[in-house]
Amino acid sequence: MQKDYLPREMVINYTDNQNTRRIKLDYDTLHLGDKEYTPVRGEWEEFWEKLEEIGIWDWEENYKQCSMVEDYQWEITIITNSINLYSVGCNNGPVRLVKNEFISSLEEFGDALEDLCGWRMDY
Repeated sequence: MQKDYLPREMVINYTDNQNTRRIKLDYDTLHLGDKEYTPVRGEWEEFWEKLEEIGIWDWEENYKQCSMVEDYQWEITIITNSINLYSVGCNNGPVRLVKNEFISSLEEFGDALEDLCGWRMDY
């Protein structure tokens, strides 16, 4: 039985010119290479609150920026019982205005992910 605070699916891919990192949810455990972590309910609830705060559910599907050099690419898939997100980008990502300053929502997502499982994707 699926726990209501767990996503049905979550996959995060990040590629730069050095390597590729992939975090994938397998039932209730997150995997990054040979590392794994099983967040508890409270950690998931904090994660969801942070995603709401950064407006992740309003992200565009595509943030690809034309460039001669591809510095980084990212892809996020989150499927829950009530809402879904699929968003990709290349050399670009969503931003939001906070106190008259533009903040990278992708970096904020990275912070929320690090708080959830302790791993940084280096957005």
